[in-house]
Amino acid sequence: MVSVDRHRVFPVRIFVQQDALANWSARSGQKLTGTEEYAVAKMRLFQAFDEVEGLADKTPELVVDNSNLEQLLSELDI
Repeated sequence: MVSVDRHRVFPVRIFVQQDALANWSARSGQKLTGTEEYAVAKMRLFQAFDEVEGLADKTPELVVDNSNLEQLLSELDI
């Protein structure tokens, strides 16, 4: 449950694709911790707040996949 104005809350689903994590792990030689996976999902949520007009009305399902995982990790300095 998230809020854009601290008055109204709404659900947002964020899916972190395991194949994207496995691909990144194979390339980097590292494995993300559960905390790091959570941080990636939260960064995707923040990105949606910036990019999706009327997020509260649309309640999209957000995805972390091969197309955005590297960028999100770089924002976290991972």
